[in-house]
Amino acid sequence: MNALYRWPATDATELHRARFARVEETMRAQRVDALLLVGPDHIRYATDFRAHLTNESEWFAALVWRDGTAQVFLPYIDETITAPYPELPWVTEVIPVASWSAATANPKTWVRAVGGAIAAGGSRLRIGVDSVDHGLLSGLAEHTSGVEFVAVGTELHRIRREKHPIEVTLLDAVSRVNAGAMEAALAAARVGGTDHDVLAAAMAFQQAAGVEFVTHSVCNLRNGTGDWFAGGRRFAEGDPFFFDIGCYGPGGYASDAGRTGFVGEPREEHLEAYEHLRTAHRIAQELAVPGARASTLLAACNEYLEGHGLGRTPYAIGHGVGLRICELPTLFSPGLMDEDVTLIEGEVIALEPETTVVVDGIETVLKIEDNFVVEAHGLRQLTVVPGADEFVAH
Repeated sequence: MNALYRWPATDATELHRARFARVEETMRAQRVDALLLVGPDHIRYATDFRAHLTNESEWFAALVWRDGTAQVFLPYIDETITAPYPELPWVTEVIPVASWSAATANPKTWVRAVGGAIAAGGSRLRIGVDSVDHGLLSGLAEHTSGVEFVAVGTELHRIRREKHPIEVTLLDAVSRVNAGAMEAALAAARVGGTDHDVLAAAMAFQQAAGVEFVTHSVCNLRNGTGDWFAGGRRFAEGDPFFFDIGCYGPGGYASDAGRTGFVGEPREEHLEAYEHLRTAHRIAQELAVPGARASTLLAACNEYLEGHGLGRTPYAIGHGVGLRICELPTLFSPGLMDEDVTLIEGEVIALEPETTVVVDGIETVLKIEDNFVVEAHGLRQLTVVPGADEFVAH
């Protein structure tokens, strides 16, 4: 289907108010006067400004003050511009930094621009930072005497766990588009075709639907666990495979999902392993209610898989989804996450059990991944294939 998705209309003003209320509460709790952010997701959460995702946190920065105003540092301008965005009146100015290069590649230029804005805000400031490079922070400390920099990245991740209803609406929409992309990918798999063909079909669907950005795109055909990248391998009759794809929809909210498929008639052993994987996926879904401990989901899933002679999921069975493809909560094993949290109503998670089965001495990896919102009595699946009436031809 080559058509634009009918993305939902949402109240951007209400979403900004709700998100910044949490940000401001964190700033008060951490006793900071401003935040210096370089993560595109943190920048968007606090300011609504859409930073490019091409190079993650290396190109952009934002200085967000307690009163809600912000200055954004951009690589595609050559002079400071005041009141640049009428739709974002709290962004008071945009300030140039070195173009198309990591901040750490031009540290003096970056420190001069960002440090100047901090110094203009006053002395004896306390600034919260997310993931700013240590060398850049050292340079800022020298440039801004009397300013204290404190880490607040973990707190900023935590306040994003419980989603506002508008966030759930946006996550629902992008998850439906990603589900449609998965159907397109499955339909593209054929004997003689390649793993690249499968991923190309998924990306074509996502782009035609109007997503903001296509993220990861991997396909495991005759690869081991963790080695999931497409390599131009051709499908043969009976081949099992899986792919994992993601995208960001309007508003910057993400979907991360995957499917197992078969080309032609599958081997009985592969099909049986896949059915067990589906059962393990359902077990995790049934356990994922508000108050459930994160580690119990993986433990129950792996107990079932290993009880049927199959390989266990060797990584987290799931994670939060929001303005990042992967965010809190982490759903792993104790000792491999800072905190074995309990699920809360209103968060959006991905559940992604994996298993391996050995047939004729060859190990095959199978996987399923879907997105869900945690509601009062359990999960509601978001990765549901949209109907034709949800698109408009273009």
